[in-house]
Amino acid sequence: MNVQRICFLGTRTGNFEATAALFRDVLGLRNTHAEPGWSIFQLPSGRSDYVEVFGPENENASLFPTEVSEGIVVAFSVNDIVGAREELAAAGVELVGDLVWANDLFDNASMEGFGWFFFRGPDGNIYVMQQDSRPVAARREPPRHHCRWVPE
Repeated sequence: MNVQRICFLGTRTGNFEATAALFRDVLGLRNTHAEPGWSIFQLPSGRSDYVEVFGPENENASLFPTEVSEGIVVAFSVNDIVGAREELAAAGVELVGDLVWANDLFDNASMEGFGWFFFRGPDGNIYVMQQDSRPVAARREPPRHHCRWVPE
């Protein structure tokens, strides 16, 4: 498996508004999506690199695992998500949920090649593997949402 970088940090918190304000107003991250219980902030490290803040009311397990009632989840960028999933399964790592393809989840063909899955580490924490193999032009679109792009 070829881990390229950390590309996502998600947090679920009961202090949703204050946490979103910290990333937006204090850290100066650009807010690319905001709705009740979910805000997305662009990181300067890469086109598909984001911080997402989830409130307790956001229960979409395809976006953030419901097993994490409060806390942080980190995603590792890989170039072959299917291979990474197979390697983790072969190593006996607990996979949480299915492989999610953004084009299927959001019914958006431009998201083809962008996917992720969750897994539990031996420390009990949930982590994410993520792949973005969309053509560069597709990734240069103005980021309306997190790297998982949700329809407006």
